[in-house]
Amino acid sequence: MSEQMIQQLNVYEYLGKGCDPLYNVICHMQQGYSEYIPDINVTLTKNQHGLYELASESDHECYSNKEDLYDCVSKIINNSLLRGI
Repeated sequence: MSEQMIQQLNVYEYLGKGCDPLYNVICHMQQGYSEYIPDINVTLTKNQHGLYELASESDHECYSNKEDLYDCVSKIINNSLLRGI
């Protein structure tokens, strides 16, 4: 992976989360809606209680707000790209 590609990962730190398509998907999730992210094999769900869930083969986490979910998913994506997965 090139240095330029790694630097590109952080573009939304400069542009703001509001410009990030992932953040926008999370913000517009309705209760009962799920979104699968194939690059990292994770499913995001907003459950009937309004909580955000992140599920993979090995983990299942729950977040009370979209910012915490976004931060977690962003970290997973960045770590996956840095490892070359």
